[in-house]
Amino acid sequence: MKKRLLVSLVIGCILLLLAYCQPYKLVVVVGRSMMPTYKNRQILLAKRTKDFKKSDIVVALSDDRSLIVKRILYTPEEYYYYMMKKNGVFQLIVDNSYHSILEYKSLDDVYMMELKVPKDHYYLVGDNLNESDDSRRFGTIDEKDILYKVIQWILN
Repeated sequence: MKKRLLVSLVIGCILLLLAYCQPYKLVVVVGRSMMPTYKNRQILLAKRTKDFKKSDIVVALSDDRSLIVKRILYTPEEYYYYMMKKNGVFQLIVDNSYHSILEYKSLDDVYMMELKVPKDHYYLVGDNLNESDDSRRFGTIDEKDILYKVIQWILN
């Protein structure tokens, strides 16, 4: 009887270890930050990898250690720019082609900062910029905190 219990425990532990270490994971989108690409409660298939590039959609740990689904906007050691009104109300991320934007805006009341994504970090944003809590607030994400890359959606 004890031998049977011990074998069952060992098999159970092995199955739990295999389930934990498998390279694929089902992820549920929470919120509207990735709309229109993904909807709230949509189920995604994600794969464990360390091969990330610009525009990949990833599952990462946010600053409060909760799981988030976001798109990679900037990769390690890329430059990006913030424009902010002096009263601190307006904030806009622009890419390396910001010079064309400057032609249309008066810079009398705007600060502009050039920032660089640190090595082994990524800048993540939601596709729905108006409803996304992302790197614009909590900064870049360390590569070790990016857990999976989304490879396809499963259910709506």
